[in-house]
Amino acid sequence: MVSWSALGRSFGINLIKTHIKTPNTIQNVTLTTSKTLNGSHGEKTFVLQPSRWQWHKFKDMFHFYAMLGLIPVTAIIFYTNVFIGPAQLTPIPEGYEPKHWEYHRHPITRFIARYIHQSPQQDYEKFMHVIDEERQRQKIRKLEQQIIKKMAERQDYQAYYYKPMVNKYLRINKKTGEEMYDRMGDDYKE
Repeated sequence: MVSWSALGRSFGINLIKTHIKTPNTIQNVTLTTSKTLNGSHGEKTFVLQPSRWQWHKFKDMFHFYAMLGLIPVTAIIFYTNVFIGPAQLTPIPEGYEPKHWEYHRHPITRFIARYIHQSPQQDYEKFMHVIDEERQRQKIRKLEQQIIKKMAERQDYQAYYYKPMVNKYLRINKKTGEEMYDRMGDDYKE
């Protein structure tokens, strides 16, 4: 049975490519692309055709996301444009400072500016913070270059930093050394 299906697959693909409509008998297997399946009557043939699963899946997903996204967004935009409309200019009362989103005319643009985007002042302050940090790094790099230059002038060793040490152990060792010196005296020889 497996050999029959393999033969059908390999010969059927060639038949589809060449679009032959007449039945062929190859090694006692009849393949055709023109006859339809007719139950248990007549010759037993199977029409081989490529799968349409991917196309159907694409259509299903397209319709789903169109219903989920396009239709509600279109309804919101239509409602906003028809029933709310663009903003009107009015005089600003004394002592009132308008918010950054109030400068936009369209209600959808106002909504996006208010709830999604950040205010221009906040963006400006973030940018100034980045510039300040970069200046601090430049100062540190300049200081480091000066230190390296001084080390080269004075022929210092390469490490211009030190590891901090705990003085407790230094004091203990010094005290122990003094006690041993007191016990042994000046004339101790190894």
